[in-house]
Parts: sequence; structure tokens; C-alpha cells
Amino acid sequence: MPTTINEETTLKFEPVHLSDLTKITDLYFSQTEIKTESTNFEQPKLTKEFGFPIYKLVEGDLIIGYSYFTVNSSDEIIFKAIINPEYSFGDLESRFIDRSKQKYVSKKELDHKGMKNSITRMVDWLNWSR
Repeated sequence: MPTTINEETTLKFEPVHLSDLTKITDLYFSQTEIKTESTNFEQPKLTKEFGFPIYKLVEGDLIIGYSYFTVNSSDEIIFKAIINPEYSFGDLESRFIDRSKQKYVSKKELDHKGMKNSITRMVDWLNWSR
């Protein structure tokens, strides 16, 4: 069941589904410095910085942001978010990250090695399937 982030908005906080990953990768490439022009018909490759998407922000039928976890060089789990700046306001990003972390951690015990492996497998699979 979707959770509304703020009563003053129509944004919904929902888990990421497999069917969302194309839109999420498009959002990722549009909001990062990764060059998306293809050479020799090759698409840009995702890296571990893409992370593992867990929740999305939706306005109507449009995914305007997603939260994810990644592992830093010290093997710490870091929760982050990418939000389309056209829809971002105030402290939306930090509230979205906090809410995502709270919901994710309440359902699962953090397993650093397993989470790092999940990121690698997700990125490899997405790169293979695109």
C-alpha cells in the first residue's frame, strides 16, 4: 500500500518493482554525469554507484525519484536518493532518504556483504539485459 510523503503533495512512496527499473535507470542517467551517448551502438554501463533501488517517489504515473543503498569504500551501507529537480522542493530528498532507510531497516537486518553482493548482481543483470 502506498504511503503519502506529505499531506500537502500528491507524491506517493512505494517499493520499487522489477517493472520500474527501466524508468529508474533512465532517471539515473538523466540526473548523473554519466555520458549516455552510445558509441558503436553500446549503451552506457551502470556501475556500483547506481546502487540497489528500494523505494520510489511517484506523482501520478510518473516516477520522479528513487532511493537506493550503496556501499562506500569503508564497507558502510549508505542510503541515497535521486530526485528529478523539477519536482524536488525543500528537504524532500533528506526526508525521502530517512523514510526509505527507516522502512528498509525495519524489515531486514543489514548484512553488509549480502547487500554489496546484491548491488553487484543487480548492476550486472541490468547491464546484461539492456
